[in-house]
Formats: sequence, C-alpha cells, structure tokens
Amino acid sequence: MLRYMVALLSLFSLSSQNVNKEEIKTYEDGEVYNVYSAVVALEKTKGDLLIGDTTVPFSICLEPNSSKRANAAIEDYKKVNKHRWRLGYHFEMSRPYKLLSEKEADEFLQPDKRTGEWRLTPEGGIHHFSAVGFSVDRTIAFLEMDLACGGLCGHGRPYLLQKKNGRWTEYDPAPAKNADGTYIFGSFCSWNY
Repeated sequence: MLRYMVALLSLFSLSSQNVNKEEIKTYEDGEVYNVYSAVVALEKTKGDLLIGDTTVPFSICLEPNSSKRANAAIEDYKKVNKHRWRLGYHFEMSRPYKLLSEKEADEFLQPDKRTGEWRLTPEGGIHHFSAVGFSVDRTIAFLEMDLACGGLCGHGRPYLLQKKNGRWTEYDPAPAKNADGTYIFGSFCSWNY
C-alpha cells in the first residue's frame, strides 16, 4: 500500500509539473526572420549581435493605428504572442549573431563577478523579440523588440514594417485626414530603462 501511495504521489507530482511548463513552439516562418533581420538593421547596434532564443510577449504598445492593414497586423500580433516561440539560426544578415538561452542571457546581464563592471552596452545588448503579427496579405508586420544591457540599461519599441519590392522597411502610410482638416498619425510608443 505504501509503495502504491508513493508511486501515485510521484505520478501526480510529475503530471502537475508538466501542466505548469509552457510549451514553446519552434518558429519556422521564414518571413518572420526577414522581418527580424530588417529590425536589427534599423537598430544600428555595434559589437557582437546577441539575440534571446525565445520570443517575449510584450504588450506595451498595442494601440490601434490609422490603417486597417496595420490594425490587422496588431490583432494578429495579439494572437501569435499567446505562445512563446523558439528562434533558430534563420536570420538573413551578413553580421554574425548568437542565440542565447534564457540562462545564458541572464548571465550576460549580470555584472562581472571579478570587476563589478556591466558586460554589455546600450549599443551591444541582447535583443529580445516578440512574435510577429502580419496583415492578412502579409505585407504589413508588427512586432516589439527590446534591447537589454543589464541593470537599468536598455530600451525597446514597436516596429510597424511594410513589404515593398520584396524588402521590409518601416511603415510610412499617407496620414489620414480628420473631418476638421487635421491629420491622424499613428501613435508612437517606446521605453527606456
């Protein structure tokens, strides 16, 4: 009877641990990596390119835009970011990069134990990406990216991109006009720490 109880408790313990573990899916969509690569090119960071290997579901800058296609990309963003995604070595960049596990990223973000100096700079921190939301026709993409460099060092913002002539560039819609003749521009949000 005691063996049965121990086995039952062990099984319950293992099954409850599995329920609490979040399933992280592999991100295989090639267009996502083209979008990420375009964002890194816009960032103009220096040094070794370090990227967190799992997406982060940010929810800071999700206000609607003046464009229906941009709003569709934001709505898709909300759906795809209900899960975390594992990134792979599919970025299209000439610059070398390294994907870091959460444990490796945490180690980089700590001060050096010997000197007490921070290891990373605002120009060369760790990039963390959200999953990418697309418009229905996949010509507009929305994502958020954070660059962390340890302690209270880092920044981030959303990116709204459009695909023109096969390349992802920052979205630049014609501003919409209000009834009173003024123009509506999409709101811009960012963060620094």
